[in-house]
Amino acid sequence: MSAYLLWPLSFLLALVLFSLAVFIHELGHFLAARWLGLRADVFSIGFGPALWKRTVRGTEIRISAIPFGGYVSLPQLDPEGMKGIQGEHGEETLPPAAPWKRVIVAFAGPFGNLVLAFVCAVAIACFAPEDATGASTTVGYVETDSAADRAGLCVGDRILAVNGNAVRSWSDFLVESYLGGDTNATVTLAIDRAGEPMELAATLDTRLSPDESIYVIGGVHPGPLSLGVGSVVPDSPADKAGLRRGDVILTIDGKPFERIEQLTDRADPRASVTLAVRTLAEPTADPRELTLVPEVLPALPGEEDPPPRLGIVVGMFGQGRFQWMAERGVWAQLRADAMGVFRVLEALCAPKAEGEAGRAASGLGGPIMIFGLFVQVVQTGLWASLGFLRLICVNLALLNLLPLPVLDGGHILFALYATIFRREAPAKVINILTNVFVWVLIGLFVILIYRDSMRMIVPFFKSLIAG
Repeated sequence: MSAYLLWPLSFLLALVLFSLAVFIHELGHFLAARWLGLRADVFSIGFGPALWKRTVRGTEIRISAIPFGGYVSLPQLDPEGMKGIQGEHGEETLPPAAPWKRVIVAFAGPFGNLVLAFVCAVAIACFAPEDATGASTTVGYVETDSAADRAGLCVGDRILAVNGNAVRSWSDFLVESYLGGDTNATVTLAIDRAGEPMELAATLDTRLSPDESIYVIGGVHPGPLSLGVGSVVPDSPADKAGLRRGDVILTIDGKPFERIEQLTDRADPRASVTLAVRTLAEPTADPRELTLVPEVLPALPGEEDPPPRLGIVVGMFGQGRFQWMAERGVWAQLRADAMGVFRVLEALCAPKAEGEAGRAASGLGGPIMIFGLFVQVVQTGLWASLGFLRLICVNLALLNLLPLPVLDGGHILFALYATIFRREAPAKVINILTNVFVWVLIGLFVILIYRDSMRMIVPFFKSLIAG
């Protein structure tokens, strides 16, 4: 596909899938309300001005300008303060619905998300290729004199826990390392080395992003992976020998290729080198043997007297998978998604280490970040896209069930109050709490949009200008 079409189509597909998660949530509210005989004034996908609207059986169906969200206006369910977001939809005062009806309608939205998440999980479990899923915390490569090397990590080690928190995937390992501390902080790794449990102490020293204070253990890469040709210098010995990106180097002068230094730091840089090479796309093919003689190539930046080289830039090839594709079973997928939400909430509300709450907050992404990631994910294929849609649905369901005014959990809380005490919560209290949380959520929304813009949009335009 042309690069000119790839990004627009990816954007549209991500928008459709993201809107589906919102639509199914609001549809749950709407269908439950209609089933229980409640009035629904507005069914809106998105917030803000309506781009398109039509009235169907007394309900105004809208597609609004801001696609990251949506709502169903239910005057017998919503607290009065929600009019600040939804606007006035008629002056008629209706009696509130019975508390049990309000609980059902409020829960129906998250339930709709869980149903869609379940459908995605079933599709992945039943139809996705075997290599589309899988979790691993096995170390595939350790860079010489890196933080991982100094900690004693070795190729083949399986990481079990970070600071006592169990990890099941490489993404879990990165998250727990990040939550473990700032630069130069020490984290404790529980590992399995050939069946023998061990504990190592590692220092956090490497930023995941140059623009953020997100630190991890430097110099460790997930396995299993192979070392090979990442790129070839034009008109170099490697280029003349026919080496291409993706070729896996099995041996160098008869010895297994396990360290990059075997290729770059040789005793005699002018001596010929014999490589056993196999194409990554043909893992079962017989390797071909090549003998290359290093040549002096154009100097690298800041280099005055370049040594002879082969012209190979080493690459690492593995089966890296997204965090949300770590599990195969239906319930294992949903459980992993839910545990990710609970871990973040735990870090925010009951941190296990000093500064963990702040690090968790700084690592949160807003709608732009989530949608931008979705655009990239859809380019990798159907199964990763369905997995990400499942992850979004589980997040929407669980976060909306938090017992906070404005959220579905707040409606459930007020309804349970009315059931237990046999009277409604004071309207003034509901209005004050709802308005306070509306402004808190709006403020968080603005902060996340600003931070997402600094993370994604600004660097994107900088790259365009630099290019």
